[in-house]
Amino acid sequence: MKSSRILLTLGSLIYLGFGFLFFIKPDAITDMDGIVLPTRSSANHIRAVLGGMEIGLGVLLLYFLMKKERIKYGLIVLSISIGITSLARLYGIVFDGAGDTSNWISFMAEFSFGGLAYILYAIEKRNPKYTND
Repeated sequence: MKSSRILLTLGSLIYLGFGFLFFIKPDAITDMDGIVLPTRSSANHIRAVLGGMEIGLGVLLLYFLMKKERIKYGLIVLSISIGITSLARLYGIVFDGAGDTSNWISFMAEFSFGGLAYILYAIEKRNPKYTND
């Protein structure tokens, strides 16, 4: 249970951190990847989708952390959300030729984080009394 709580806390902080960065400064964040936002409307789209969605996921993970019974549901949400993100990134690497170092590092981090969340979910599901508190 302790490992699950730590992972959900980290996932929540990461989603909230990136979400607030995209919400507050969408141009600065996208510029790091060479994404040009030509209009204020495009910046607002990044703010709403990437900022708002990630803030929402971070808050949702915090909600799951509030009660012990919800931990496994948080692990499901975390493993699916970050897992699908890693698969989408892998698709871009393979089919779009976006295999630069940054994308590979991001893919490995996302895939590992999602995989770990799934493994902890499987442990929690199999043994609901599992705790290492």
